[in-house]
Amino acid sequence: METKTQDTIAYDASSAIVLAGKAQSALSSANDFVIDSHTMFELASDDLKQVKALQKEVEEKRTSITGPLNQAVKAVNDLFRAPKDYLDKAEATLKRAMVTWTTEQERLAAIARAEAEAAARAERERLAAIEREQQEAARKAQEEAQAAAAAGDQEAAARAMIQAQAAQEQAAMAAVTANVVTAAPAVEAPAKVSGISGRMTFSAEVTELMELVKAVAAGTAPIEAIQADTKFLGAQARAFKKAGQLYPGVMAVAERSISARAA
Repeated sequence: METKTQDTIAYDASSAIVLAGKAQSALSSANDFVIDSHTMFELASDDLKQVKALQKEVEEKRTSITGPLNQAVKAVNDLFRAPKDYLDKAEATLKRAMVTWTTEQERLAAIARAEAEAAARAERERLAAIEREQQEAARKAQEEAQAAAAAGDQEAAARAMIQAQAAQEQAAMAAVTANVVTAAPAVEAPAKVSGISGRMTFSAEVTELMELVKAVAAGTAPIEAIQADTKFLGAQARAFKKAGQLYPGVMAVAERSISARAA
């Protein structure tokens, strides 16, 4: 069975108008106040107490309206918290599985590329060895042809030249083939799905803070890489309770303030 609940919150806004007038009057009076004697200081103290009382009244009127509203918002948030949590967990689970699969595919692709590059490199080395062998064979055949021609054996000289030319052609073919050998692994890219996209994000993690501080001091890292802990420094200043230099490059500052209770 479906249950529907409805509620209405009513409030009187006229008090806000009255309080605004009183607050504006208090501000005007404060702006005109000149403290030049102990008597004026006491009068200012009385006005300050009245201001505090008026602040308390304003806050009470405000919370009398916002209280029920905040309770209504809390009730709505409680009503939808469970389905939201379930869906957030479902989203995180699916994304985690998809990232795991994508990462594995990238790992396999990297392995395939490395294997293909190794095979291409080995083939280039093999062809380079063939080129060197054929060039050496061509050189020897040319020397034999020259020796045969010098001895008057033209037939042997011709055969040696033919062998030299064949070896040169084999060397040239090996060199050309080596130049076109590339790594081309057949890696299947993850299929794209409509409405789903992935991205790679990068972040930094400080592993050795002192090393980073030394790098900034040496100028090898920008000063923006570190940030003063103002919360810690403020606590130190409050603990020492002394204005002036707190640490090299850090000054403790004392500021006087006034506190007051409502009249």
